[in-house]
Amino acid sequence: MMREISAKERARLWLNYGTQYNSRLFYRVVSQFGSLLEAMAAFSHDKERFSVLPDYVSARLREARQEGFIDRYLEQLEKKNIRFTYPGNERYPKLLSEIHDPPSVLYYIGRIEPDPELSIAVIGSRHPTKYGIEVAKRFGYELASAGALVVAGLAEGIDACAARGALDAKHAVCPTLAVLGCGVDVVYPKTNEKLYDEIIERGAVVSEFLPGTEPLKLHFPIRNRVMSGLAHGTLVIEAAERSGTSITAGYAHDQGREVFAVPGRIGDEMSAGPNGMISRGEAKAVFSTEDILSEFSCLHVPAETRPPANVVLLSSLSEDQRAICRLLKSGEMSFDELCDSLSLHIGAVNASLTELQFTGIVQVLPGRRYCIDTDRVKLKDI
Repeated sequence: MMREISAKERARLWLNYGTQYNSRLFYRVVSQFGSLLEAMAAFSHDKERFSVLPDYVSARLREARQEGFIDRYLEQLEKKNIRFTYPGNERYPKLLSEIHDPPSVLYYIGRIEPDPELSIAVIGSRHPTKYGIEVAKRFGYELASAGALVVAGLAEGIDACAARGALDAKHAVCPTLAVLGCGVDVVYPKTNEKLYDEIIERGAVVSEFLPGTEPLKLHFPIRNRVMSGLAHGTLVIEAAERSGTSITAGYAHDQGREVFAVPGRIGDEMSAGPNGMISRGEAKAVFSTEDILSEFSCLHVPAETRPPANVVLLSSLSEDQRAICRLLKSGEMSFDELCDSLSLHIGAVNASLTELQFTGIVQVLPGRRYCIDTDRVKLKDI
C-alpha cells in the first residue's frame, strides 16, 4: 500500500521534479516564496515570478502540477521499492544535511543509517592495479568489520572493490552504501548488477537523480559531492593526477571533512593522485585501517574479524622485498638496522617496506621498527 504523504512532501516532490538535481535552484525558489507550499500555490497564478526559471524547468513544473501526477509518481516509486527522504526528515543522513547544498530529495532502495558512528568514502581509479584492488578490498572489509559504513560508488575499480570488501564483513549490520550517478533503479555499469543487488540486501543505493535517470558524464561530478558529504572522511586509493577522484577529495575539503590517501609506488600512473595529495598536504597518508580509525577515536578493528592469515610465498615478492622478509623472520628490526644489513639504497628499502606494509605482510612498530605481521601473514620459503 502506498504510504500517505503530507501536502508539504507533495510540494517538495513537485519542485524536485521540476528542478531535478539542481538543489541550488530548488532552495532559491523556496527562499523566494518563503515555503514549499507557497511556491506550489503561487505557480498557477504568479507567472511573472516564475518567468526567471529556465523554460525546461517551467515545463516540468507544469507537468508535475497536473492533477494526479504526484499520485502516479508515488505509485511508480512504490512498485520499484524506491523510498525518499529529505533535509529535516528523520531518515535523511545527518552528515549530508550539513553540506552547503544537500540534495533536496534523496531517493534510495534498501536501508539507510541516518547517523552512523563513522562513515568513510572510498574512492579511486576505475582501472586499478592488482595491488589497488587488494588494498581497496582490505580497507573495505576492515572498516566494515569495525562497524564503519563504507560509502562508495558503483563504478568498476576501486569503488566496487571497496564495496565488495565491506560486504565480506558478514557480521556488519549495514556495511556499505552506494551513491549513483543515475536513478536508483538504473544499474550502471551492468556488469555490477550482482553487486548492486547485494548492496541493497544489506545496505542501500542512493541518488539525488530522479528514478529512471540514465548515467551521463556530467552527473558524476555532481554525484561526487554527495559521496564525500555522506562521510566523515574520504580515502583515496590509486588515481591519476587529474581525475574524478580529485574532484571528490576537493568536495571533502570544502565540506570540512578529512581526506586520507594510501601512498603508492613512485612513478606509477595510478600513484600520482594519492602521492600528489600527500605531498601537497591535501591528504593524510595511511598505511592501515587503524590509521583512519585512530583519527576518530571511536572504533577499532576486532581481531576476530580480521581476515585470516594468508600464506605468502617469498617467490611472489620482489627480490628486495624477499631480502627484507628473510631478515624480519628472525625478529623485529629498526629501519637503520635493515639498511645496515642490506646492500640496498635507502630509497629502495623505504619503498619496499612501504609496499610490504600495504599488503599486510609487515607491521610498523613505535620507533620505526618493523616486524612480520604474523596475525595476518605466514611466510613460506620454497
